Amino acid sequence: LQRLLGAVNWLRPFLGLTTEELHPLFELLKGSPDLKFEWSLTAEEKQALEVCSKAIENRQSRRKNPELQICLALVPSRFQPFAVLFRWDQAEKDPLRVL
Repeated sequence: LQRLLGAVNWLRPFLGLTTEELHPLFELLKGSPDLKFEWSLTAEEKQALEVCSKAIENRQSRRKNPELQICLALVPSRFQPFAVLFRWDQAEKDPLRVL
């Protein structure tokens, strides 16, 4: 779980996910340290996992286009503010290109 969430957290900006959306999954890390401990997901945790899964399915890595302007967005968050560097490509079905 820790490895999975580490990878997801690293990819979070590329996937367009917020820390709020993933928060229920990170709360699972506070559980029992016993490797044999059996746990089940709550509805909120299942929803967070579904959001993450759909983001992975729907995002594609793209080649860079140096003709597009680089933009910076500062995003306030309940848990931690963050910034996103991106390009906006009107020619694409999904115009957001997170850098």
